[in-house]
Amino acid sequence: MAEINEALVLVVDDNEMNRDMLSRRLERQGYRVLVAENGIRALEMMEAHNFDLVLLDIMMPKMNGYEVLERVKADDHLRHIPVIMISAVDDLDSVVKCIELGAEDYLFKPFNPVLLKARVGASLEKKRGRDLLNGALMGQLRAPISAILQKLEDLLEDSGLSPTQAEALKQIQIEANTLKELL
Repeated sequence: MAEINEALVLVVDDNEMNRDMLSRRLERQGYRVLVAENGIRALEMMEAHNFDLVLLDIMMPKMNGYEVLERVKADDHLRHIPVIMISAVDDLDSVVKCIELGAEDYLFKPFNPVLLKARVGASLEKKRGRDLLNGALMGQLRAPISAILQKLEDLLEDSGLSPTQAEALKQIQIEANTLKELL
């Protein structure tokens, strides 16, 4: 991930004034910002760009923010992107629904600039921490998996194995190779 102040943020809102206001505020804070006018366009853009954060309006035509959030969190390639929901609806049920669907945070319109800055910064900092942890874990897992695969190879060369044992080891080897490819 880029440094927090170089992060790429997607602002999704059907209201042009809201998009412009949010993007200007975020750009002044040093973020790179792209905008989408609806949920369908947002999903297309998320497939094409490596966003660090998404600010997503709830009430939009064509595809509302709830639907977009569900699709993002169901997609293995997108689910890691933190999403802050934005809405003029000051309703606890809406906030709860967004959090249950996987939103990182929730902001009410009109935006308080100090709160916007704090929540965007906190979301990006959490993502940076998760990315660092995931990278470290991946590195820590590669060596043991390689060692396991080598030991499996050695065991499979042992002619004293029964057919059942050999088949079980081959299945373990297949699964270990799959895990190694995921890393």
